[in-house]
Amino acid sequence: MHESSPVFTQLDDRPMAHCATLSALPDGTLLCAWFGGAYETSPDVAILAAWRPPGADRWSDPVVIADVPGCSMGQPVFLPRPDGELWLFFDVIMERDWTSAVPHWQRSRDGGLTWEPPARLLDRPGLMFRSKPLVLDGRIILPVYDERTWQSCMMLSDDGGQTWRLTAPMVTPSGNIHPCVVQLSDGHLLAYLRTGGAGGVIWRAESADGGETWSMPTPTDIPNPNSGIDLIRLASGRLMLAFNDSDRLRTPLCVALADEDEQWRWKRTIEDSLAEYSYPTLLQTGEAIHLVYTARREHIHYARLDEAWLLEGKVSGELAYQGRHRPAADTV
Repeated sequence: MHESSPVFTQLDDRPMAHCATLSALPDGTLLCAWFGGAYETSPDVAILAAWRPPGADRWSDPVVIADVPGCSMGQPVFLPRPDGELWLFFDVIMERDWTSAVPHWQRSRDGGLTWEPPARLLDRPGLMFRSKPLVLDGRIILPVYDERTWQSCMMLSDDGGQTWRLTAPMVTPSGNIHPCVVQLSDGHLLAYLRTGGAGGVIWRAESADGGETWSMPTPTDIPNPNSGIDLIRLASGRLMLAFNDSDRLRTPLCVALADEDEQWRWKRTIEDSLAEYSYPTLLQTGEAIHLVYTARREHIHYARLDEAWLLEGKVSGELAYQGRHRPAADTV
């Protein structure tokens, strides 16, 4: 691990902070966003952000980048565009809780310093964001889930975001949310899903047609305490997972590596205190791997890692955890 430090300390006027996301600007600046306010679903909750330029040893002071007065907000996700625009997706609670949240978006042309006003993306209460989009051959694949049914699906756009459509839902016995999607070397898409219920394991599904249809989800043996995860494919081709290594608690927070066989042979612990360390987001730039996550619901924490450090965490004698081989071609 190269370093670990808070993005910011707890804010007096917004003591709760949660659900960070991360993007890299063209000049290498890191941009982190999260939602903050008095408490989750409080009417004062807005989307805040901080920047960290290349070579800097600290983040900028947090600023509000999206706000709908009188409404609570959450679940920010960035999408950098080829023309230099930066898109931000997020949810706005229209009534009391996340089941009434409506997906919104806004655009920036100056690296997130200024933004167009928020606009409703779809009139679909309960449709939520969490994980980074994947862009393949012009198709935008935006992972989403339904807070009302606890089923994951994908929002797809083949016209640069002018129109969107939803895939069929992915259904599991206890429900699932927060799909994280990567493309494998054979072109298949792999999604890992947060479990529903009191505690359990991460679920997985695959797509062989660019995200249009998905295999029936199957369980891995990787524990999940009904909390956020993130999955990315590194430049080396290995898969990297950030997760809570528990089926009940949002601690410890760990990262793991696997080849595409999903045999998780390497594991490292980032946080193991008896407190909440949750909702990790991963990003690779060059050889650096960046991680942001919720720390005690008080602030967002940042860690900078590299693959060599992760490979030193090889589990002796056996696998840390095992995914599942590609299931039958049944789709949902």
